[in-house]
Amino acid sequence: MKLFHPIPSTSSALILAAAILFKAATAAASLGTTCHNATAHFHPSDWKYCQVINDELHIYYTPLDDTSNLMLGLHAINTFGWTALGPAGNGGMKGASQIVVRRNDNEEWIVEDRYSFHYDTPSLDENQNVQLLFARQTEDGETAWGVILPQNSCDAPYDYAIENRSMYLLWALGSDHEFMYHERRGAVTVNFMEGPSVEETLEENYEYFDLVMPNVSVVRGEQELNEGQDPTNIFQCTYFDMNTITQGMNYEPGTKLHMVGYSPVFSDNNEEFLHHFILRSCGVASSPLPMIPSQQFDDSDLYHGKVISDCTNMPPGCQGGLGGWAVGSKGVTYPDDVGVSIGEERWVVLQTHYYNPNMVEGVYDSSGLRAYVTKDLRPIEAGTMAFFNIRRYLEVKKISPWRLYTPSRIVQHHSHFMGLKQEITVERDGINLGALRDEYRFDYNHQSGVDPNVAVRTLAPGDRLRATCHFDTSTVPEGSKVWIGEESNKEMCLPSLLYYPKQENGDLFLYAPPTLIAGMYISNTAWCSEPSSDEAFESECAEQLFSDTSKFSRSFMTTLPSGTNLTMLCNSGKLSDTLSTMASNICPDNGCTDTQSCTDEELREWAEVVCKPICETLGLTLYPNVTSTRLFDTVNLGCPNRMMFDAPADVGPPSCVVKGSLPQVVEFTNEFSIQEDEDVVSIEEVDEFSAADEDSTGEDSSKAVYQDSSGCFGFTRSFYVTVVYLLIAHFLN
Repeated sequence: MKLFHPIPSTSSALILAAAILFKAATAAASLGTTCHNATAHFHPSDWKYCQVINDELHIYYTPLDDTSNLMLGLHAINTFGWTALGPAGNGGMKGASQIVVRRNDNEEWIVEDRYSFHYDTPSLDENQNVQLLFARQTEDGETAWGVILPQNSCDAPYDYAIENRSMYLLWALGSDHEFMYHERRGAVTVNFMEGPSVEETLEENYEYFDLVMPNVSVVRGEQELNEGQDPTNIFQCTYFDMNTITQGMNYEPGTKLHMVGYSPVFSDNNEEFLHHFILRSCGVASSPLPMIPSQQFDDSDLYHGKVISDCTNMPPGCQGGLGGWAVGSKGVTYPDDVGVSIGEERWVVLQTHYYNPNMVEGVYDSSGLRAYVTKDLRPIEAGTMAFFNIRRYLEVKKISPWRLYTPSRIVQHHSHFMGLKQEITVERDGINLGALRDEYRFDYNHQSGVDPNVAVRTLAPGDRLRATCHFDTSTVPEGSKVWIGEESNKEMCLPSLLYYPKQENGDLFLYAPPTLIAGMYISNTAWCSEPSSDEAFESECAEQLFSDTSKFSRSFMTTLPSGTNLTMLCNSGKLSDTLSTMASNICPDNGCTDTQSCTDEELREWAEVVCKPICETLGLTLYPNVTSTRLFDTVNLGCPNRMMFDAPADVGPPSCVVKGSLPQVVEFTNEFSIQEDEDVVSIEEVDEFSAADEDSTGEDSSKAVYQDSSGCFGFTRSFYVTVVYLLIAHFLN
């Protein structure tokens, strides 16, 4: 195969055809599992990779290093209409980019670059970043075509970049050439740069055990509900004794195993009632917040298989992330050198969320997760991280932040029915490197995790990750509230990741509104910007700190006797250990606390000194400097350095480098020109057939047509809530 760029003349000359050898006999009943077969639609010298989707559908692809384009082809039987392939996305229609090949009203073969944000007919992209090489469909339903497209058109949010990673490929087949609802569809994973991988069959190569619910009811009676609970959302937990499980596998109690992957187990066709599984280990969990004690785990009344029927929140002390599943996601297989530790902690717990909106009765479930394990520990320990918030509701307007921390491997987004999209961008040295994962529209029904984008697959110390969650609240009246919660009819923003190597600072992080966290530093942030009513002070902050230290912040309220002022505190002889840790500089550093001789005058001056860094920590300047009166809208909870507030960096959007360009002429190896009339097909071999040859005959794509849309997709009536999160990440080398 030869590749070169032509000198463009006319658009019809730039969209060039390559003929296909085919037989006039009845189409094969099956393509089988052999690629590059005798029909020779795709010569192995031209098409580097072939992937068998099923007996009736094969796909072909070749990354072109010289031009940074990608050749993509489809070969199918029993197909009589349009066909489409959609690289990347989440495996569903929402947020998908699609390449559609069909005949137009003039019976000419065309290729269309389309996209869809909803479950509706995909729209034409204003930028048609695809070129048709050839297309063919026999009366017996054998279809073959090839196209070429840039590896990165930078046409977000309509096209995805083609990278060296596993990504989804959506396929769809229509019953005729009017582009309407598909007749058949599906999704597979591909790596266009490296070709199909031989996936390890975990069940054949590793021991496994099932952690499943013990035939529980997915309906709860009114007598079982606490006040205000929703009977359509049922959360139940089951404890599993790892000593019991490992003894059954002939291991000693407490044996450390490595989980090498897991997969969902469904019982009795109950998938329609399942919202998620979360699997965690139980023990003493570290707290992600300073001054909040770790949760203690009590196993005094536990037994293997014990069910907690009301388990909306994970049991105390069960915070060690092991894995999870959500609607539409698949199993997870870890890299060959990576494992997740399980077995050392005696107890694990599986939380299952059932959503039964129609209150269907008589449904019992034994679904859960299957864990594949090995006693041969792998060199790298992986962890999972999940991120929650304690905000009770979203106001229908722009709101702010959350944060995220991880070196990433598998990125998974999770919202509920109003979730529009999520993005987690990486900032390094003031430069926006782009998103960990591109998913232009979140789909509740397709929540599988994917490999991170290549540019941000490895994170460095000091990287900042900013996660933004978008919600479509167009159906909610302005000024009302959308409640945040675990239940499906509430909303959630929950990115989670598999990462390695495992970090030691915990697996769970919390988000709380900045105004709430600011109260740990100062009870009223307005004090920073207001003048004091007492002439002895410049700022209200200093006056409040001096006159009633016990009410200056929530932290002091919990440690100081009511009415304690700064004079009483600094001349008390000795600060408590807790207060010393919280505010070691609350009193002057000139030694007056040691002699209990701090004067009111020097304490008033010192109060101004103490207030300045407190206010600056929150993003505020101290009066009389009023250049910054707005609280930082970023909070970092759970960072190893315990720094909570952080100035947001204005790094702007990520840059995008186009890879590949069109048009491109392709010369295929030992191709064929096709001569045909109504009943007879004769084949004449042509050496070094070129897609630029315009004298080929037959019903091919030499007259392929570009179809441009007159405009892009736009939101004209919908109102969107945006949540911005921020974190400075610190990683171990």
